[in-house]
Amino acid sequence: MLKNNKCFMTLKKNISDIFTLLNLTSGFVSILFAVNDKFLMASVFIILSVVLDFFDGRVARYLGTESELGAQLDSLSDLVSFGVAPAVLMYLVFNNDILGLLLVIFVLCGAFRLARFNILRKKVKGFIGMPITINGVIFPVLYFANAGLVIVSIVVVASAALMVSTIHFNKVK
Repeated sequence: MLKNNKCFMTLKKNISDIFTLLNLTSGFVSILFAVNDKFLMASVFIILSVVLDFFDGRVARYLGTESELGAQLDSLSDLVSFGVAPAVLMYLVFNNDILGLLLVIFVLCGAFRLARFNILRKKVKGFIGMPITINGVIFPVLYFANAGLVIVSIVVVASAALMVSTIHFNKVK
């Protein structure tokens, strides 16, 4: 009886998209915390985005509700949560113009990586280039570790290069 309930079917169809939108929300909230100099909370919300991103695709596959809309929504959310939010956080922590320029390149590389993924996702097993989601762990850890400007700059360049590389990364199961 519950499986035929229209409300249940609508929820089942959209629950993975709800996780995706919560990921986007968490990334945006991280940016709001960062611009208000609350870097600890900004870092925590980036990590929360990682958790939400972990579940959205798994829920969609489990429920058999994967969709093209969900895939595109996921990439847009990931660009905010794992591209823009870490870039804003690191720029505001250091307030350095050279790092700012590197972070622009970092965000552009993240956007390129996600667009390439959307084109290749059905043709390639795993990932070509480092998944942008990894930044959701790297940059909060750098903040928690109180990493200096030089280390952060090196990691920004390395992460940008790895995202647009042709290195094959396996999916985490």
